[in-house]
Amino acid sequence: MNSAIQADQWDEALRGKKMSDVTGRTIFKYQMPVKEQFTLKLPKGAEVIRVASIHGLFWLWAVVRTDVPDEERRFWSFKCGGKIPDHLQLRYIGLCTIFVQMDLDLYIFEEVTHGE
Repeated sequence: MNSAIQADQWDEALRGKKMSDVTGRTIFKYQMPVKEQFTLKLPKGAEVIRVASIHGLFWLWAVVRTDVPDEERRFWSFKCGGKIPDHLQLRYIGLCTIFVQMDLDLYIFEEVTHGE
C-alpha cells in the first residue's frame, strides 16, 4: 500500500505536538464538532471504538490504517426525545454530554448504507 495517498490529519493546535509517526494499523483520536449532523474525514475502513466528551469538547477514537486513503463519514447526534428521521439508517456509537445550563446528553450515531 502507498502511504503517500493519505493526508496527515494531525493538527498540533488541537492535539499538541505529534509524538509518533507510526504507520500501518493504529488508534487515532479525532475531535468532533458539537453539531446535530457532521462529517469527519477518516481513513477508509476506520473502526470507531469510542466517543467521549472531555472539558466541553467531543472526541472520537478509531482503529485506523495510515496507509489507505481518507473517506468522508457522516454522523448524527440526537438528544433524548428528539426526532430521528425515519429514512436514516444509523449505527449507535456512543454518548457525549455537554453543559448548556444543565447536562445535555447527545447520542452519537454514524449513518450507514443499505449494503452494510
